[in-house]
Amino acid sequence: MPSSNEQANEALTYFRERFGVEELPGRVVERGDALWLTTASGELPEGIPTIAMGVRLLRRHGRGLKPTSFGLMLLGDRIRAQRVNLSRSELEALLQGRTLTRKDLPPGYVALCFEGEVLGCGHVKGGLLRCQIPRGRRQELLTALSAARRGGV
Repeated sequence: MPSSNEQANEALTYFRERFGVEELPGRVVERGDALWLTTASGELPEGIPTIAMGVRLLRRHGRGLKPTSFGLMLLGDRIRAQRVNLSRSELEALLQGRTLTRKDLPPGYVALCFEGEVLGCGHVKGGLLRCQIPRGRRQELLTALSAARRGGV
């Protein structure tokens, strides 16, 4: 298993190269197929089942690392690159599962933003932008957009 310094370097290198993030606000810990950001000090005692270590930043999968929506939201203003600012109608379309044509974006993962706030992860491939935000969170965002349109929230 890699050392915590190697995990931190791997995570920071990924976020620096892809998203222009210069510093991570905590310590990086690997659990299973994920790299987590935590402010907890020290190591966890052996033999104690752990479900979460803080906020999951990255997942490992066959093609490399994938940023999580919550990880991108946490990093928010630290993200300087690969921010995709969306109009309300573009955001609604993505949240409803549609794709957007975006030939101006390089392939790979992006931070989806609305009114300056990072809302989660998107992915660009072949000039098409797709939403990578988890379904439950998508529904919450659609509900908030609908309420705002009616004068609520």
